[in-house]
Amino acid sequence: MERTKLFTLLLMVSTGLLLLASTVSLFMISTVLFSCKNTIETEKEFTAKNVSYPIVSNPAIDYNGSKVYYFGSKPISKDMLLTEAKLIDIADRRFETKWANKDPKGISEEYTTKGAVFMKPGVKPSLGRAEIEQEFAKSVQGVDRVQFFQDELQFLGDMDVAFQRCHMLGYVDEKKEHIFEGSYVILWKKENGNWLIEYDMFNADK
Repeated sequence: MERTKLFTLLLMVSTGLLLLASTVSLFMISTVLFSCKNTIETEKEFTAKNVSYPIVSNPAIDYNGSKVYYFGSKPISKDMLLTEAKLIDIADRRFETKWANKDPKGISEEYTTKGAVFMKPGVKPSLGRAEIEQEFAKSVQGVDRVQFFQDELQFLGDMDVAFQRCHMLGYVDEKKEHIFEGSYVILWKKENGNWLIEYDMFNADK
């Protein structure tokens, strides 16, 4: 009888120890898993906060003998700056071609659809494409072709506005030398993805 009680007691103690060991093991496993989970989340958070971006603060490049700058908060690279500078250059060359073709309507289409202003000494500003077309209808009759030379280009905001300072030469076909020199500043604006002129202020130097 005593042996039976002792055996039962030992069995109960053994069962209790097994249950305790299982509980401790489960607790340890849960603790490890929870710790790993927190570690993974922390690493993700750390990575998100420390991702490296190709941010260039106010980059500047040389392009066709002029300086090109960006003043804004948008993260851009020098390659992006060069791409936009080339697009402005293409717009300048397109303007020259339309002048040589004596196409005042085409020239007016190089200006924004709304709010465009053209100013030159001695006359009131031309407002809008229609008035700008009338102004250049007279200009292309006295000058057969022009050349534009960029002195400085600054991009602003989200790379959708640009300030350009240039000088220009005007020619007539029967003369090799230019007949006048001028300087101008332009405020460019992106409209439907295209660079167009919003403000054009011209001054005759000679």
